[in-house]
Amino acid sequence: MPTPVADTAQTSTALLLVWEPIDAARLLACVADEAAGANVLFTGTTRGVTAGVLTQRLAYEAHEPLARAQLARLRDEAVTTYALTACAISHRLGEVAVGETSVAIATSAPHRREAFAAAEWLMERIKSEVPIWKCEEGADGGRTWIHPDGGIQPQSGLHPHSERKPVNSPNAGAAHGRAASQDGAS
Repeated sequence: MPTPVADTAQTSTALLLVWEPIDAARLLACVADEAAGANVLFTGTTRGVTAGVLTQRLAYEAHEPLARAQLARLRDEAVTTYALTACAISHRLGEVAVGETSVAIATSAPHRREAFAAAEWLMERIKSEVPIWKCEEGADGGRTWIHPDGGIQPQSGLHPHSERKPVNSPNAGAAHGRAASQDGAS
């Protein structure tokens, strides 16, 4: 079983579900550590066209208590498995405009290989295990919920397990990722 990350002022920022824009620089600063030779920041951003299909609207909803617990478990597992010096995760809820960050993962480790591998592993696990749902509304007005297990189920209205309604915005799309690295002597 993974060793939990210590509960300090720095780690209070290490796990967030937010309804406002993600501060990626703050998340990266949260994982800064003198023992780290590599700091990696992955941001998944919203795009308006996916596989040639225009997405009119995108919203994220979550079962927030379960999502926080799963994110904490995954973060702790990544710290142990990849020998990270620190790890921070932030995921948006509600609507995310095209070009804005939907999810951010910051990792630090003595060497870049572990920091990159942990960020990629975390993103895959978040998408498949954490109870966060994405709703895409197409140009035809059809709504499709994307579930954590990768399954797609068309629905009208809110997801039955959501705790809040998404905010309407015509500027939303589907998520896309990009990564950046700050690598010291590793």
